[in-house]
Amino acid sequence: MAKAKRKVASKANPKTVSQKTDKKADKKQAQTPQKGKQATHVEGIKKTLLASMLGITGGLLSYYVGASYGIFIFIVVFYIQRPLLPRLQIDVKEYQLKDWFYTAFMTFAFFFVSWTILLNPPA
Repeated sequence: MAKAKRKVASKANPKTVSQKTDKKADKKQAQTPQKGKQATHVEGIKKTLLASMLGITGGLLSYYVGASYGIFIFIVVFYIQRPLLPRLQIDVKEYQLKDWFYTAFMTFAFFFVSWTILLNPPA
């Protein structure tokens, strides 16, 4: 029985094999976005850089304004990103929940770390 399967597989028409690989390639191209890898990578760097810079700015503002306004400053800094992202050629309409979560997490992480460092001077 195993020999019969091997013969069938070896007798496969090369034309049908190439058609199958073409179909797989077409499906793969349909699943990948139109952007290239480099463009996607640059877009990710822009998102991260903006979130980190605004987070650090928010931490500095919270330190100099006062601790009572810390959460308010973080929320404002997070929402400032929405109008700034399109100016960096990032399509906000394609954002999903995971993208907004990533942006919020990066902003909060840099906000919290910079604020904590400023609140705890070296002894």
